[in-house]
Amino acid sequence: MDNAVVTIENISKRYKRKVFDNFSFSFPANRVIGLLGENGIGKTTLLKMIADIAKPDTGIIRVNEVEVSRHTRDLVSFLVQPANLRAFRKVSHVIQFYHDFYPDFDRAKAEAICDTFRIDKRDIISRFSKGTQERVCLMLCLSRKVSLYLLDEPMAGFDPKFKKEMVKAILAHAEEGQTLIISTHLLRDLESLFDEIVILTEKGAVAANADDIRAKGQSLEDFYMEVVE
Repeated sequence: MDNAVVTIENISKRYKRKVFDNFSFSFPANRVIGLLGENGIGKTTLLKMIADIAKPDTGIIRVNEVEVSRHTRDLVSFLVQPANLRAFRKVSHVIQFYHDFYPDFDRAKAEAICDTFRIDKRDIISRFSKGTQERVCLMLCLSRKVSLYLLDEPMAGFDPKFKKEMVKAILAHAEEGQTLIISTHLLRDLESLFDEIVILTEKGAVAANADDIRAKGQSLEDFYMEVVE
């Protein structure tokens, strides 16, 4: 695929069972992509392999034509989970840690997202609800200036009202030239975000342009159900 941000070539990965078997695929650049599929199909595993958190048993993954390794971690921002936060610290301290650790971290953007997400930077993270801790994680992820963002179930702990606000916030803070791959089972809440969807199945991946689906008067959720059924 021309202008691909991620290229996957013949990867295999096994845990207790084989998750991927000689799997190849390319993700287009400059798009917001929904990564869909039934539980256990490998969405999280795939994102972790792209981020170099997990390794394929065989095959190659490239980001911006560079084979995935520690050298590509500067190209990718992966959404961490609350359990991986320094929860005993104040939000402001964690922002400072990210600023010191990642040369591409944008402190001004982090503070703006804190305001959007109604996060008090003076508070200690462990005192937040799970949903607010997940907002902190999303703020940290989106505040890096990279070409690829990997968001694994970013809204699982959010109430319906905040999910709508979150969609607006992600669109507002996504910049030209950036790609977001978002895995989710909450398709109805997020489908307005997506330019493309990629559905993982046991037989491979099915990709579709979201606007083409909408032009047919079909929801992305209905299209998804057709594929998986």
